[in-house]
Amino acid sequence: MTNRLVAAMAFAALVISVLSLFVALSATEVEPARSTADVAAGTTTAGADGEPAVPSLPATTAGTSADAAVPSPTVVTATSVASAEPAAATTPDDALPGTPATFGPAAGTQLGVIGVAHDDWLNVRDVPSGEIVATLTLQLSPQSPSESALLVRDADAEGAFARIGVAGVTATGRSRDLATSTWHEIQAGPIIGWASSNYLAPLVPETALDITAQVTANIDGATTADTFTALAERIVATVASDEPASRVRTVAPPGAFEAVVDIAVDVVGQPDDSIRGYRLLISADAAGDWTAAVADGDIATDAGPYTLRSVLATPLCYSHRGVSADGACN
Repeated sequence: MTNRLVAAMAFAALVISVLSLFVALSATEVEPARSTADVAAGTTTAGADGEPAVPSLPATTAGTSADAAVPSPTVVTATSVASAEPAAATTPDDALPGTPATFGPAAGTQLGVIGVAHDDWLNVRDVPSGEIVATLTLQLSPQSPSESALLVRDADAEGAFARIGVAGVTATGRSRDLATSTWHEIQAGPIIGWASSNYLAPLVPETALDITAQVTANIDGATTADTFTALAERIVATVASDEPASRVRTVAPPGAFEAVVDIAVDVVGQPDDSIRGYRLLISADAAGDWTAAVADGDIATDAGPYTLRSVLATPLCYSHRGVSADGACN
């Protein structure tokens, strides 16, 4: 009997000890593992909110990089990527900076990025002039229009997580005026944010007005030049304005197909308030060795002289005026 009593008391003591240890462990405050969200965000680049610091047209000196394009990352559609972020919740009107804009695109209006060089990008921000949430990079392919697209990249303008059409940016219908700028809220792929109105316009990419005869008359028939850049600048000068000063940007670098060399240039800013500008596709015939006309981003001078073949113009419209089915500004 005594042995049984001693054993029972020992077992009871063991149970009490185990329970005490369990209670102590349960009360211990454990620090959670640090997630990647706790890591400081990387620095962001400027992109286009004001004037992008890039040359208007490429240089012609052989051996000098002419608007060298940034290598494109592997691009997939947003719907096929599980990691693509969903559209962010929009900020209420009363929490936005500025005031509602008098003019802006209606909800559902399709917009394109304009006046931003092919190796630059347009910033998309959480609120007007706020934090960058994404960037838009235009990739035009004049020789293969079906390959042209807008890349939706991360805030550092590096990794791309969506590919949309050249005019694939959708206006939400909200616009805000700040002291010196106007901003439109847009959706680009999975991202909703704000971008400067200076770099957005409704356009019909398939519309290309042949203005070759008009340009030829304006340059008094001087359709041949020793360098392709000299010829392109001569043509752009017939469209660009001094007042207001046009913003001229190379939106597709020079390319060559057989003996034809071409370049795409946005000319934004016109004295006529019915239109913002034009996207010009300038093509010329190279009299020299056309295989050397474009090499490593250079425009070779020894492939000239260059003779104008054609100038096609896509109208760039004001966002509040819109664009008709045939590409004309309303």
